[in-house]
Amino acid sequence: MISKERVIAALYHEEPDMVPFFDFLYNEISIRKVLGKPSNSSITLEDYMRAQKSLSFDLVYVGLDAPLNYKPRRTEQSSYVDEWGMKYKIDKDGMSWYVDGTIKTIEDLENFQPPDPHAPGRTRTLKGLLKKYGELAVAPAVSGPFNLAWLMTGFDVFAKALYRKPQFAHKLLDIITDVNIELGKIAIDDGAEFIWIADDMGDVHGPFITLRQFREFILPRFKRQVDAFKKRGVWVLLHCDGNVMPIMDDLVSTGIDAFHPCERKAGMSLAYMKEKYGDKITLIGNVEASKLLPFGSYEEIDAQIVECFETAAPGGGYIFASDHSIHPGVPPEKARFLFERAKKYRKYPMIL
Repeated sequence: MISKERVIAALYHEEPDMVPFFDFLYNEISIRKVLGKPSNSSITLEDYMRAQKSLSFDLVYVGLDAPLNYKPRRTEQSSYVDEWGMKYKIDKDGMSWYVDGTIKTIEDLENFQPPDPHAPGRTRTLKGLLKKYGELAVAPAVSGPFNLAWLMTGFDVFAKALYRKPQFAHKLLDIITDVNIELGKIAIDDGAEFIWIADDMGDVHGPFITLRQFREFILPRFKRQVDAFKKRGVWVLLHCDGNVMPIMDDLVSTGIDAFHPCERKAGMSLAYMKEKYGDKITLIGNVEASKLLPFGSYEEIDAQIVECFETAAPGGGYIFASDHSIHPGVPPEKARFLFERAKKYRKYPMIL
């Protein structure tokens, strides 16, 4: 099987030749470490893909591009505001880090010009990867409604709006949903067969908002996104950090095909997820990335690899990954060990 076929089999809840591999490996610092490049070197798209392939990923994440000739609005020398109204600061390594949102009032929202999803150049990276790496499952990402809403405003502003300014929240969420549905459609029309919806809805304590708020403000719009993409015949994968067990039934009911990253450190039980949802969605992840991968022994990492395979791989419907990403805190030798060691166990029929 080629990688894309392997991923599709897992999404069909079939046993492919091997358990597919995936992880989020997008931070430039991490990519340099994995490739052994100098800390001050630039990262090209070829470097990005070389890093993915060096860890034998079958499924690869790709972001959609800003329009051609787009320039972020500079607010000061090391800060800028992007096309969604989010303010970022650039660190000494050239990485951009979120600082705050800029849509604070109803007037701000009235005057806000949403990104044009049809602006030329949105899928230039995606099209290039699909052409060059047709054997891989290349999945572009769009935002879900919740995460982008609070990033545009700042969490305090958005959380208060749910209670005190619901019309503001509804309007903001509709803008986000409409634009991201169009972005997803464009990606699909340009060849994508898989699509991520990225929407972190919780932390280690549980969902960020109440169940009532989730069902009123977020769920209908999230379902609208899923429906729009599935009508075009693609696989819809959800990335959602945190302990979201209280809303998991709702998320599964929308028709998503896969859920990532089954965050172990937030209390997401892979065994429970497999038992309750394993016939409905494909599970991705669960190797603990915040402490185990940076600081754990190789024996401890090996034990957790085996546990994940034993728990979720039988019968198909599992894609191996960490419970978040290969972030800068993960030593490159641990990242390589994670996937090299997993190759020992990934073949079907499974012998552990």
